[in-house]
Order: sequence, then C-alpha cells, then structure tokens
Amino acid sequence: MRILVTGFEPFGEDTVNPSGEIVKKLSKDRKFAEKYPGVEFVFRVLPVSYEKSISALEEIYLTGEFDFSLHLGQAGGVAAITLERVAVNLMDSEHPDNDNVTKVDEKISVESADAYLTVVNVKALAQYLNKKKIPAVISYTAGQYICNEVYFYSMERSRRTKNPRQCLFVHLPFLPEQVARRYPKNRNLPSMCFELQYKAVREILNWLLQKGR
Repeated sequence: MRILVTGFEPFGEDTVNPSGEIVKKLSKDRKFAEKYPGVEFVFRVLPVSYEKSISALEEIYLTGEFDFSLHLGQAGGVAAITLERVAVNLMDSEHPDNDNVTKVDEKISVESADAYLTVVNVKALAQYLNKKKIPAVISYTAGQYICNEVYFYSMERSRRTKNPRQCLFVHLPFLPEQVARRYPKNRNLPSMCFELQYKAVREILNWLLQKGR
C-alpha cells in the first residue's frame, strides 16, 4: 500500500500549524513506520497557496499510485478532531493566502461536480476515535479556503483517475500556544495539545489501514 499524508505550513498571524508539525514528526517516527511493513508513507507539507498547493499535490500524484490520501489542516475555533465528509467546488474566503491572493465566489473546476462526499465511513471512524478517548466530530463543510480546495482536488482526481483511490480531510484544533498568543481575544477559544492531536492522526491512519487491508 502507498499512503499520502499532507499538512500545511503556517498562515495568517500564526508561526506554527499543527497539521504541518504532525506531518514532519510522522516522517521521522520510525516506530510508527515499523508497525506497518509493506506500507509506503509519503509525507508532505503543502504551501498555503491556491495555486502552489495544487501544483505540489499534482507533482506528488505523478510519482505513482496512492491507495489513500489523508489531508490535514488547521481550523481555529474547533474543539475536536474534525472529520470532513464533504468537499465543495468553491473558493470563497476573505482571507488571502500566503501569496496574498484572495478568491471570491470562484469554482475550483468549472467542469466538475458541485461537491463530492468521501467514501470513508466517517461515522465509524468518529466512533472509533471517541472510544480511544479522542474527541472527534463529523463536519459537512471544510470551508471555502485552501483546505477545501486541496480536498476537492484529491476527490475529483480520485473520481477521474482512481489516484488516490480514497481520500479524507481532517481539521485539527489550535494548539494551546496559538490560543495564548491571541490574548486578550482568546476567551472561549478552544485548543488541543499537540500530543493528543498526534495520537489522533496515528489512530486515524491505523483505522484506515485496518479497513484497507
């Protein structure tokens, strides 16, 4: 099996992005890789750029077939590991990317469907994570920013070429340090420690590999 795991670089006012940090740690985690002999993991931190993220992703897919793509991203304001069920064919955010580009009411692909649903059983996965004492919820919108763009691109490519065969996007909460640096505007802003987020991603991969074999 061949598995792609992506995260993102920091963006906006943040100097860290939990999704990118998790991908970097996983890429160096020998004990994790040794648990899955015969599985090739490809780890990448994507740029927070409407154009560059898709170009980077396409270059990765051109290296060969992937059984699964797990995309990770940051979602400030969420309190739990958030499993995204839907990717929509829309870019519409007032927040510029790291290239200072803003997209308003623009389709990702004019020739594609309005939305795609992942074939992953997110209800079963959410139940699995919560039984592992990891707070997890299902979401029906991945936003209209670059996280959603990447998800839609992989979903559309999966339908068209079967590469990747399946994909899922997971949004992660802020780290405590990200909430703290927003003081005094951080009242009621949730966070989750890095260790629990890292455990969650490992468990998601474990669940996906068990189902895929």
